[in-house]
Amino acid sequence: MERIPHSLRYRLVGKGYSICVAFLKLFEKIYAPLTTGLLQPFRGDRTLAEEKSCELDRLYQRICDDLDALLRSVGLKVAA
Repeated sequence: MERIPHSLRYRLVGKGYSICVAFLKLFEKIYAPLTTGLLQPFRGDRTLAEEKSCELDRLYQRICDDLDALLRSVGLKVAA
């Protein structure tokens, strides 16, 4: 992180984005379902045509899919 000059705010730089995405996905796919027993994502996200999504959305979806595959490979049930 780096501090934004003349403010009390910070911005992510370098690997900070990767770390934040990893923690976000761990929360969404593992921690939230374990603590609440149910995770209900917005269903429309899965049905959006790929050509209508931006590159960031496609990359984020790839992370979701890869994390799902990782969880399945170690025998954990993937959250909905």
